[in-house]
Amino acid sequence: MSWGNEKLRRALAWKLDPAQMMRDAGFEPDPHQMDLLTCDEQNTLVLWPRQSGKSQTCAVCVLHQASFDPGDVIILAGEKQKQAQEVFNKAFDLHAQLSELGELPKVEKSGEELRFSNGSRVLALPSTVESIRGYAAKLALVDEAAFTEDGTLAKISPMLTTTNGRLICSSTPNGATGWFHESWHHGGEGWHRLTVTVEQLLAYPNARLTAAEIERQRLILTPLQFRQEFGLEWLDGDLQFFPTETIESALCDEIVPLFERLAVAA
Repeated sequence: MSWGNEKLRRALAWKLDPAQMMRDAGFEPDPHQMDLLTCDEQNTLVLWPRQSGKSQTCAVCVLHQASFDPGDVIILAGEKQKQAQEVFNKAFDLHAQLSELGELPKVEKSGEELRFSNGSRVLALPSTVESIRGYAAKLALVDEAAFTEDGTLAKISPMLTTTNGRLICSSTPNGATGWFHESWHHGGEGWHRLTVTVEQLLAYPNARLTAAEIERQRLILTPLQFRQEFGLEWLDGDLQFFPTETIESALCDEIVPLFERLAVAA
């Protein structure tokens, strides 16, 4: 078999199995990464600890979509431009690496945009009204979603309506408030949820994280930081006087406001 045919064969294997792209790039996907790579749900929330391979896995998802679904627009959004470009840069680097092994559409990088020769485009944008509106996308990925503003979901979700596109929102927790927290806990069946614990990561046969490294992080970070970044706990902010659970338990829809009762009495 010629080298040209071998590259085509490799590309076909990637098209059928995005996990193979990750393997050929030198990263054997762990079970939680396989869950995301093979997920075809339209709305997916990803809650993983730090250093669990989130950005690398998302980059494979992005490159697979752009390479094998011609003409797609893929939006990568983050709280700031730098955050949006994290997965963007990893996808570009993966393309350069994998193009040596298999047949992929050529790509040109210009600022915040990747243009593929098959018509696909990948754009890295901060999650602001000015930059994010006006696109129709086949895939939208919000990185560190818990740290984006509350209006982010309302800006991004409509761009997927005409394309029947997918939405992936990945993050660690950022307090017990915000749209990502609300979606995870109260979003109902509209969301498919993927998560993995540190204990599960450490139990993998070829675990990338070690118990010694987790213990080092426990000693370096504050207890609240460690519980949030590695324990995936939704913690109230340091300045919040009453815990969120206490505030929510005090709410009651059956109480009539005082001014309404006074008006009836008058």
